[in-house]
Amino acid sequence: MIDAARELFCEHGLAGTTLEMITAEAGGSRRTIYELFGNKDGVFEAVIRDCTGRVTSVMAGLELTDLPLRAALIHYGETLMTLLTTPDTIRYMRLFLGEVPRFPKLGKVFYESGLMTGRKFIASYFERQMAEGNFPKADPKQAAVFFSSLVKADYDIRQMSYIDWEPQAKDLHSHVIAAVDMFLRGYGIDPQQTR
Repeated sequence: MIDAARELFCEHGLAGTTLEMITAEAGGSRRTIYELFGNKDGVFEAVIRDCTGRVTSVMAGLELTDLPLRAALIHYGETLMTLLTTPDTIRYMRLFLGEVPRFPKLGKVFYESGLMTGRKFIASYFERQMAEGNFPKADPKQAAVFFSSLVKADYDIRQMSYIDWEPQAKDLHSHVIAAVDMFLRGYGIDPQQTR
């Protein structure tokens, strides 16, 4: 039901998608929707959580502990950017952000289940690195904000704004390396020393 609803929401928006359309596509009944999700907003929230959960589950599954600091950050950054710049992810972000003015509560769900969940993963990583003496003592949450901002740069916004523009893997790779090195230098770490 969530898969069908996601595609219908992408095509028609939240306001243009009816419960009848969802049940016609996925099967089931209005009663099923009410029992599972409460209402159409509940279905939309479930779609948001499903989409953000796909990204955050991949990020949570990354094994960074055995890698040197720079390599771990590059691996994290490349994985994040690869996920964030897929055509499907861009479609979903356009949909979710387009509905925020009418449904601010859903904007909060999108922000907390996506961006903030991902930041918690990398903040936890920085906290471990600080405890092990591999990273200067600082606020790990702030480090996560700086790191994420440098890595994401304007790629997602550019991609959402420029229809049919897609970054190439080699460009993402170069960008992530430059962002990681700038981040490390900002914390007084020579990137060449962390290989």
